[in-house]
Amino acid sequence: MRTARASSSTDSARGTDPIYGNDPANIVNRTRTRTGADAQMELSTALRKAMFGDFSSAARRRTTAGVPSPDSPYADHFWNSFVSAVREGIKNHELGLDSH
Repeated sequence: MRTARASSSTDSARGTDPIYGNDPANIVNRTRTRTGADAQMELSTALRKAMFGDFSSAARRRTTAGVPSPDSPYADHFWNSFVSAVREGIKNHELGLDSH
């Protein structure tokens, strides 16, 4: 995660693609603005597993986010880097620094 800024090479689903992301139950589609300018990131299972000390259940993930373990010795690094990159991206977007 060298940068929080999305690039033009980012894959995205369009139109009728099953992963288009237009499900009304999806939290991204229930924002206050409903401008269509929201984003959702899809993370690989490997990255998600790397960020948690115990990936065996939702309850364990909630308590082990960023906590290193034998199965995920660098969970703190992956978790903190990811959170920092996302926060930086949001801040830059809100400041208008991501505009071209």
